[in-house]
Amino acid sequence: MKNQLKGLGILSLTLLLAACGDADSDGSSTASSQADGEKNLADKQELRLTASSEIPSMDTALATDLTSFTVMNNVFEGLYVLGPDAEPVLGVAAKEPTISKDGKTYTFEIRKDAVWSNGEPVTADDFVYAWQKVVAPETASGYAYMFDGLIQNATEIINDEAEPTDLGIKAISDTELEITLTQPTPYFDQLLTLPFFFPQNRTFAQEQGDKYGSTNENLIYNGPFVLEGWDQASSVGWTFEKNKEYWDADSVTLDTISVDVIKEVTTELNLYENGDTDIAFLSGSFVSQYSEDPNFHSSLNATTFYIEMNNLNNEETIELSNPNIRLAIASAVDKEGYVNNVLQDGSASIDGFVPAGLASNPTTGADYREDAGDLLPYDLEKATEAWEKGLSELGTDTIELELITSDTEDSKRLAEYLQDQLQKNLPGLTVKLRSMPFSMKLTTVREGNYDMAVNSWIADFADPINYVERFDTDINRMNYSNPDVDALVDKAKATYDDDEARWETLVDIEKVALGEDAALAPLYQSADSYLLNPNVKDYYKRVFGPDSYKWTWIEAK
Repeated sequence: MKNQLKGLGILSLTLLLAACGDADSDGSSTASSQADGEKNLADKQELRLTASSEIPSMDTALATDLTSFTVMNNVFEGLYVLGPDAEPVLGVAAKEPTISKDGKTYTFEIRKDAVWSNGEPVTADDFVYAWQKVVAPETASGYAYMFDGLIQNATEIINDEAEPTDLGIKAISDTELEITLTQPTPYFDQLLTLPFFFPQNRTFAQEQGDKYGSTNENLIYNGPFVLEGWDQASSVGWTFEKNKEYWDADSVTLDTISVDVIKEVTTELNLYENGDTDIAFLSGSFVSQYSEDPNFHSSLNATTFYIEMNNLNNEETIELSNPNIRLAIASAVDKEGYVNNVLQDGSASIDGFVPAGLASNPTTGADYREDAGDLLPYDLEKATEAWEKGLSELGTDTIELELITSDTEDSKRLAEYLQDQLQKNLPGLTVKLRSMPFSMKLTTVREGNYDMAVNSWIADFADPINYVERFDTDINRMNYSNPDVDALVDKAKATYDDDEARWETLVDIEKVALGEDAALAPLYQSADSYLLNPNVKDYYKRVFGPDSYKWTWIEAK
């Protein structure tokens, strides 16, 4: 990590969601305001869901994926949670914090009725322990960078220039927590809803050692539900049970949520048609087939799918370190053809990294994609020119690369499409495919043992910085490095009092990293198309970020 402070700044922090089961005809969300006594509740309050991948980790200091975060969001709770309207509401915090005059010191009071599922109280020290664990270099947390430049001394700790105990968080007492920031951060409450800011019970976690977060037995919970029937090594499903020790248990109607990992659309759809699951995600021809179904829902997500192109595989320089080779690959895929003829689910091709609709220019109101432009469109002429130039620079006329993907049906289909497009449009290129379980793919990419990988990025919060910072040398997993990009990222994070200047910097980052370097190959902005049991009410499907089932309930038929 670099030594510069990396403060965060948000221009348009609007967390979006779609409420299903209780939605207006125009699609706007309408959270149910009915008291339990007014709801026509089914006798059996069980929600049956599917997931496309296994849970890689349940350690909040280690997880980096949406599947893990969704589970964590329902079994753990931080100082704040996102309410039904996607705005922060108090969680473990008993009341709004006291904030110092300089805006940098927050003092929270912890609820006295907040307890872990083993009956022990949630304490201020649980937050101290969890946060120190994230920034400790030996943890190698994928989200340590979110503390860097935000929490006092995090930068020095991550750089191994200070001890984790120096982090700007301390327990004044069991119920009083003091947090010191490096600079004023008006949206700090939004960040505190994210899983890597959640607490961990110090005593329990230390007793579990390396086994912590590996099975449901090696965890305790302080959220609306507890996890049952899960083992990191073998589970292809899990169950949530209502946490009777949860301080706000009266607001939780569901008793049980069962989740099965389903990787084939046809299997999931058959389960839905047979009444064995309450939701079925659709793609391909199934979207048009069911688009007129009254239980059909569709929404564009703030999620970008892309090809990560590694500059070093196992510490050895490979052909993808050549900018022209990367440019050729990024320009050689007919993305419109894929979303329109293969996916057919409302997804849209994208020629940058930041998705459309995420944030707008604070002065003109223009969308980020409009200001940044189409940086890497499908362009066979450009692809051919860059390919020939790159091969010449490398002194070869053939290249063989491996593309890794998850082992889901959709992932395999995308990989085959990419293989066909790249081999057809770039003579001399051989693309070998390798699919693997999602958790294994995460580990492979994190360790840098790959050539190319299909991945997606969904923002933790609605600001372009959460995308473009992924090009920073210390954050990206592609061994890509450009000092100019790093300087621009640092500048954007340090500029929290000039929205217009910061916006220009955010746009410049993409223009350099993609427009000049073709650091990665954008593919498409995804949409969710799915069928949902109409008896499921107040099911909040967030446009990005982890879903919450705290307010969901099942209506009697």
